[in-house]
Amino acid sequence: MKKSVIAATLAAALLLAGNAAAQIKIGLHAPQSGPAAADGKSSTIGAEIARDWINDKGGVLGQKLELVTYDDQNKPDQAVPIANKLIGQDKVMAAVSCSYSAPTRAAAAVFQQAHIPYVSAYGVHPDITKEGNWAFRGVQLGPPQGKGAAKFIADKFGKVKVAMVTMNNDFGQSIADGFKEEAPKLGLTIVKEYTFGLGERQFGPIVASVKADNPDVIYAIGYYFVGGPLVAQLRAGGLKQPIVGAQAFDSMKLMEIAKDAAESVYVVGGMDRGRKTPADFQPFLAEFKKRAGYDAEAVAANCYSSVMLVADAIKRAGSTDAAKIREALAAAKDFPMLTGPLRYFNSVGEIYSPLEVTQVKNGAFVGVGVIDEPSILAPPK
Repeated sequence: MKKSVIAATLAAALLLAGNAAAQIKIGLHAPQSGPAAADGKSSTIGAEIARDWINDKGGVLGQKLELVTYDDQNKPDQAVPIANKLIGQDKVMAAVSCSYSAPTRAAAAVFQQAHIPYVSAYGVHPDITKEGNWAFRGVQLGPPQGKGAAKFIADKFGKVKVAMVTMNNDFGQSIADGFKEEAPKLGLTIVKEYTFGLGERQFGPIVASVKADNPDVIYAIGYYFVGGPLVAQLRAGGLKQPIVGAQAFDSMKLMEIAKDAAESVYVVGGMDRGRKTPADFQPFLAEFKKRAGYDAEAVAANCYSSVMLVADAIKRAGSTDAAKIREALAAAKDFPMLTGPLRYFNSVGEIYSPLEVTQVKNGAFVGVGVIDEPSILAPPK
């Protein structure tokens, strides 16, 4: 009797161990500390909502989905050892970057070498997918975002003079490159481009120079935590021209920082919170607010969608084999990303997806248009 009890206990333990080992593991890195920690927190919550909802519906291939998450501090020298750890120690089947371009670029090379599928949820630098054929981008590439902004400004305001104020990093420069390429084709005149660093919060000299330039429109590229002070100081300096912000202005914290100065600011690549599609969009917004205590930003939606996309690829592959998952990702069509449908990936893993344009109205981001033109947004091959 004693032997049979021991045997049954051992069998149960082995079964539990087998189930634990059989979990579908997806790696994730995000900046959970440092200056980008707010985005890292939001994006991780978004990814966790995806994991929980997937598991509530039975998991993936009958197994629970596990997210193995690390803090990259928004530093390339942290992202590389994290990628190696996810591959060597954690044995992930795929990975998602919920981080900025610089750490994502660094990690992409590691996942490429190991032949592990890797999705960049919101890093926009072109080099992320240039390491090979194992990286995919879940958000529009930087240059097409810049081209989309040029298209919006030309359509909305005509052949006007534009002053550019650009963050001097991978994110800012890649979007600026697209804008500067497309703007002259649409009759826009760039009067001058001013650049600033990630740590800058005082923009007095830039404000004075932009005021002297007297542009018709100001195009600002940067993260919300620098965009907020910039917008506030532009308005305090007496500039009343329309301000068009880039994707990373999409945060309710922009309004907390800039306060009334944020009113009427446009965001190209934003997220229309009033949209009813896809079916999980409004439930996601509600669940995010319940967990986080504040409204969801686009980065959270991007990370949610990227985890959902990887899980969908594993299901369609019918396998946890990395090569089959990569093939399924490459074949994705019309997938319902929360920030806009993924129409397709091109041959190097770049997404084609429409760009939403939002405007701050009464303290909320309201949809005012969609850019969906292949001549502007089609990713380069």
